[in-house]
Amino acid sequence: MAISTLQVNDSNTTVYTSTNNTAVTWMSFTNYSGATVALDINIVPGGDAVADTNLVVNELEIAAKDTYQLYAGGEKILLANTDFIVATANAATAITCVTSYTAI
Repeated sequence: MAISTLQVNDSNTTVYTSTNNTAVTWMSFTNYSGATVALDINIVPGGDAVADTNLVVNELEIAAKDTYQLYAGGEKILLANTDFIVATANAATAITCVTSYTAI
C-alpha cells in the first residue's frame, strides 16, 4: 500500500489518479482551519471531465478542526488506469486529503 497527501484548493484539485488498476482503501479530508468549509468530491472515469454526473459528495460541510472519511466499513473504490478523484473546497487553504491505495 501507499499513501499520498495534499492540500485541496478552491478549484478542482486532483487528489488521486489511478496508475493501472488500483483500489483506494481509505481517504480522509481534514479541515485544519477555524471555520466550516464546504467540499465537493467527484470520482471521474479516465477520459471524462469533472461534471455533475460523477459527483459523489456535494457541498459537504466540514466543521473547523474536523475530519470526514470517504470510506467506512472496509469499503473500497476500484479504479481503472487514468480514473481519478477530484475535490474542490470553498476555501483555498483549509482542507488536506490523505489517500491510502494499493495496486490490484
